[in-house]
Amino acid sequence: MGFKCVDFRQFYMPYGKTKVKPTRNSIALRLTEWEQMKKVVELINNAYPALAGAIPCYFEDDHQNQLGALDCKECNPFMQ
Repeated sequence: MGFKCVDFRQFYMPYGKTKVKPTRNSIALRLTEWEQMKKVVELINNAYPALAGAIPCYFEDDHQNQLGALDCKECNPFMQ
């Protein structure tokens, strides 16, 4: 029936709808790759504790409207 894997996928909510839909953007890891990734993430979090509490820029208040998101240099590095 398919392969056992962990699927990282982006989701979005279409304007005016209440149901979340998946995008085509995804990464699928085999279970062995997932176990390796968990170990690497733990090593990174232990070596750089500040990264564990990092918040993506799109969660900031200035991204709550389209103009704010378009002005973000991290999200749009080639604008301006």
